[in-house]
Amino acid sequence: MSDQTHERAVNATDETVAAGQSEDQGRREHYGEFYGLHSPEDPDLPLLVVYGNCQAEATRVLLDGAADGRWRTLRMPPVHELVADDLPHLRKVLADTSYLVAQPIVDGYRDLPLGTQEIARELPERASIARFPSVYWAALFPTQVIVRVEAGDPPVVPYHDLRVLVAAANRVPVSFEPVHADGVRAVHEDSLAQLRRRQEHHGTIDAATILEHAGADTTWVVNHPHNHVLLHESQAILERLGLTGEVSDPGRVLLGELRTPVYAETLDALGIDGEASTSWQIRGDEVAEQEVADEQLRWYAEHPEAIETGLKQHAELVRTLGV
Repeated sequence: MSDQTHERAVNATDETVAAGQSEDQGRREHYGEFYGLHSPEDPDLPLLVVYGNCQAEATRVLLDGAADGRWRTLRMPPVHELVADDLPHLRKVLADTSYLVAQPIVDGYRDLPLGTQEIARELPERASIARFPSVYWAALFPTQVIVRVEAGDPPVVPYHDLRVLVAAANRVPVSFEPVHADGVRAVHEDSLAQLRRRQEHHGTIDAATILEHAGADTTWVVNHPHNHVLLHESQAILERLGLTGEVSDPGRVLLGELRTPVYAETLDALGIDGEASTSWQIRGDEVAEQEVADEQLRWYAEHPEAIETGLKQHAELVRTLGV
């Protein structure tokens, strides 16, 4: 997978832009300050805005917890939910922003001026910017991928398993054999190299080193980091902005609603300690891999283009893993 494809893939599973979304009153209330429905508690404090996908909101929570009355944050829609009607609200927020913390978003994202460089032009002259990368880390679950197709995401979980894709293509039962050790290590090295290249290209904080040394505390799924990673990233963001503050654990898991199985063989191949599992954890419920596969196989039968696209996009990975 190319660097650009990785970057787009991180946001891909979050994209569900419904018609008339900006008129959804429940959504507007949830982001009340962004839409001007509520006033900030202390408008005189400098505003820190975190811009990006689901990782952005988790980061905002941590940076808000470290503020201690020195700045304020604002809950805003993730970039994949923003629509044209939201642009005036976004510009108004940016005009009041002192610190922008942003993930790299390409110019013209979804045919709107939502790119990180584009929104940066709306900032006051003295505003500070810190960029942090979109984490995509497949080391603990090397067969998990993201595939963008017009039909959207598969059922149960918005992720694809190459073993299920190959089984669907060949019309054979799915084999959940663990990936061989060399394949696991190859995916680990690729995840690390891809992330380092994206960091260097966009001038972000160094999340790759955090992930490299996090052991099993890296990601729950390919694009949802553990608290451990988010905490260290957030501390690095404060340092990049020149702000003093201590980021602390919020006492809850921020991005752990979906948790991919992590095989003991995978942990062994990477030489790390961790809790092994062979079932998904979906919003607190244990769901067997076969159950997820059965639902997705039915979906693939209705959307064969997803099989073709997925295997074409990840052909090199299929060969590397030998699935």
